[in-house]
Amino acid sequence: MNVFALLCCLACQDPAPVPGSIPPPPRALDVLELKNGDELQGHITTEIDGYVEIQLEVGAVVGISRAQIAAIRRGAGGAPAPTAPLPSTNEWFVLHDAQGSAVGWLHTSSSPTAAGGLSIHEEYEFVEGQRRYQVTSLATADARLQPVGCYFRERISEPMLASLALSNFDTSGQHDRIADERIVEAKCEAGRLLVQRLDRSGRRERELPWTDGSSFPLLARLRARHDGRPTGTLSLFDPATEEMVQRSYDGSRQRAVVVDGKRARVTEVAEHSATGSNREWVDATARTVRRELAGPALVAVPSSADSAAKAVGAVTIASAIAAEAGGTFGLWVPNPAWVVRDGSPAGQIVLGCEAHGASVALTRLDHLETGTMLEVAVDAVAKWFQLLHPELEPAGREPVRVRDRAGIRLSARGRRSGASWRATVDVIPHRGRFLALVCIAPEAAWDELAADFAFLQRSVELEEQALAPKLQGPLAERPATPRANAPASTPATTPSPAKPPARKATNDTSVRIPGAV
Repeated sequence: MNVFALLCCLACQDPAPVPGSIPPPPRALDVLELKNGDELQGHITTEIDGYVEIQLEVGAVVGISRAQIAAIRRGAGGAPAPTAPLPSTNEWFVLHDAQGSAVGWLHTSSSPTAAGGLSIHEEYEFVEGQRRYQVTSLATADARLQPVGCYFRERISEPMLASLALSNFDTSGQHDRIADERIVEAKCEAGRLLVQRLDRSGRRERELPWTDGSSFPLLARLRARHDGRPTGTLSLFDPATEEMVQRSYDGSRQRAVVVDGKRARVTEVAEHSATGSNREWVDATARTVRRELAGPALVAVPSSADSAAKAVGAVTIASAIAAEAGGTFGLWVPNPAWVVRDGSPAGQIVLGCEAHGASVALTRLDHLETGTMLEVAVDAVAKWFQLLHPELEPAGREPVRVRDRAGIRLSARGRRSGASWRATVDVIPHRGRFLALVCIAPEAAWDELAADFAFLQRSVELEEQALAPKLQGPLAERPATPRANAPASTPATTPSPAKPPARKATNDTSVRIPGAV
């Protein structure tokens, strides 16, 4: 019996996946070698005396007599490629800047195509000064989630008359004129990517090398979110910049957070690139709880099509940057797992992580004289820290660079209330004196919080002008001259509120914004 005859003996189909579920990473395929020379690859589901069942990659389950099998090789077929369709998505978000103000909206969706593949769509809008930015991005994949093509459109418009802008007569964009527009479309063909750009100067075409493993950002992020494992460095064509870029994704991290006052486990999908890192939190139902578009300086929080329109310009969340009462230094809050603790005196900022009882404090050391040597300051801090935390024993010190300044990091370990705890203390020169950045957490949670601590340590704001950051629109990577000490991914100019286009009303008028104030 050949393979085609076996397929005609189809026994059953696997049930459809539960909507919204996140599939585990695929395991290696099993191989059945048949005596007639054919070979079947899939997952063996049943193996009993005289009978074997194997689920093929196409989904069919085939029962075969052992008399027809020459060899069974489990896990010898390599990992299968993901197959579409993944669960369809349709999510709306409100975009918030570093101060927590609602400045725009974002709509994302994914759905099966007629050819059995997948289509991923993103659309967002915001206003920067008098200009309105409208962006649509699309990526398509085949039934094995291999990239097929992408589309990107950016339209920049502005009021036709200056008087309209001054009077705020129109906020819908209906009376705007198009100041600039471009369309980028790319299609994958054997070993090459055909790229077309259409703008005011006309149409231009070019070819780029396209190798196995190359993809598009929308598709790569969605696959990382559903595969639940690190991707390694990927070569991607980003239609927004019209260039090949290097990015990596990791959807394997699970963490405990408090969302809307309730403790929950979420999957954190991290995206790393040359311009910085962004993270997305996905709950157990595969819905996005929060997504970064420019680090904590620009985040998307869930909403609906109707409530997003009402939130923009009217709703705020907690600020992403916490400044010391005197305004001389500050900390970027890594994500909503951390909250600023009220009541800190001038010269100190304290963040707390309720899910793990961890804390971060940035304190100015006023008791040290101006001009004190770094090594002397570190010795003084070590004594001060041991007095405050006698249960934690010193575990070493090492040089560290914070922003453009050479400091020293102390480490300590010990037991508190029967559990192991860990801490680091960075001593940082600041205005002739010193700051101490103290990170403390249970040993059991340290690995989970390590990325948050690393972000805090590299993004400490040491200049007053950095505490009123200016932003640029979502996902944009326009040429700009960023401030020297801006944290990775923080944009450069300030968007104003934008309203989504009018849509049919529904009964849902709620705005779901974690930690709204």
